[in-house]
Amino acid sequence: MIRIGLVGCGHWGPNYLRNFSGIDDVHMAAVCDQRKGALERIYKQYRDVETCSDFQDLIRRKDIDGVVIATPAQSHYDLARRTLEAGKHVLVEKPLALSVKECLSLHELALSHKLTLMVGHTFLYNPAIRKMKAYLDSGAIGKIYYLQATRTHLGLIRDDVNTVWDLAPHDIAIFSYLLGQTPRKVSAVGVSHLKAGLEDVAFVNLFFDDNVLGHIHISWVDANKSRQVAVIGSKARILFDDLNPLEKIRIYEKGVSLDRGYDSFGEFQLLLRDGDIISPKIEPEEPLRNLCLEFVQCIRTGERPLADGLNGAQGVETMCAIQESIRMNGKPIELGIPV
Repeated sequence: MIRIGLVGCGHWGPNYLRNFSGIDDVHMAAVCDQRKGALERIYKQYRDVETCSDFQDLIRRKDIDGVVIATPAQSHYDLARRTLEAGKHVLVEKPLALSVKECLSLHELALSHKLTLMVGHTFLYNPAIRKMKAYLDSGAIGKIYYLQATRTHLGLIRDDVNTVWDLAPHDIAIFSYLLGQTPRKVSAVGVSHLKAGLEDVAFVNLFFDDNVLGHIHISWVDANKSRQVAVIGSKARILFDDLNPLEKIRIYEKGVSLDRGYDSFGEFQLLLRDGDIISPKIEPEEPLRNLCLEFVQCIRTGERPLADGLNGAQGVETMCAIQESIRMNGKPIELGIPV
């Protein structure tokens, strides 16, 4: 039996509680939150889960194997560090921390204690995104030209981070996962309309090897809610639409490439391809449950999770570079954490 503790019962914490409670041979042992009302709501629904308001009491318990941290972003580093030092495995909601130095420190601490450190990059465990990855790896899309993501909505304006830190980590993680590489350079612009100092809209460009470009549009002030990722290649275009309950992925077998073997017009001829539109079957799995299952598996086996501490550090490095580029009105910022 793996016993899990949860810190934070706000917006996302209850989803962790629900998923871990539904996994065989896993017991949600305790939930910690400083708000009495939040603990009372949890107790009414989960009578066998103990509650407490002191984080130190939670990590001091000998019967807890792993701790999930679902608190505001600025608290992640301190809580994760103290949990690892207490000998517990840790799953931290994104971002892992707010600086690369802190992320790498947690990564090294977990390695030295032989503990699992995992980051809540939930989209890496989405069956539709994994289907996209398999399709790209097969070469069916041809040469990848660029990726484009739109993540917009109206509302849920946060006070602890801006829209970049709130929304962009999802698509940065998706892009890096699909391509099997992290960006080498970023450029971004953003503005604040609602709260000074907290950008609520931004446009981000990511530069990858092999001349691949990634673009992300994120916004808290767009009345059109969108959750889409597109990959455009020489043979096909793949669209992931997270808000489409029936067709999460569409594959458009259309593309354009350079036919270097055709010389009737001199130097080159463009080759246009036109084909079918395919909607592959996607298994109805909850991504967060898949993430929770991997965390439990890593605790049991010592395996390295896909979204480990280094993955979290690379994501935060990209986020910090994006913020710096916005501050400098779009100036490109180089990246450099090794894989």
